[in-house]
Amino acid sequence: MEALALAAHVGYWAKTITKIKGGAVEELDLYGFEPVPEVQGLADTWWQGKDSLIAVYRGEVSGFDAPHCLRAHIYGGLDAWGLGGT
Repeated sequence: MEALALAAHVGYWAKTITKIKGGAVEELDLYGFEPVPEVQGLADTWWQGKDSLIAVYRGEVSGFDAPHCLRAHIYGGLDAWGLGGT
C-alpha cells in the first residue's frame, strides 16, 4: 500500500516520468541511489537519488522467466517535497 501512495505522490510532483521495460530495466545504473526500505516489496523496489526516484516493478519476472513483466518508472525533477521531505 505504501508503494501505491508513493507512486501517486511522486507522479504528481515529478517534472518528468520515464517508463522503460524489458532488458532496458536491467541496464539501469543505480549508482548513487539508495534503496527506500519503507516501500520495498517482494517484487518491487524503489531507489532514491538526489532529485529522483526509480520504481522497479519485477512482478511475475521474480518467479518466472517473464522479461515482458519487468518495467521501471523514473520520476525526475523532484524537490524535497516531491521526495517526501527526505
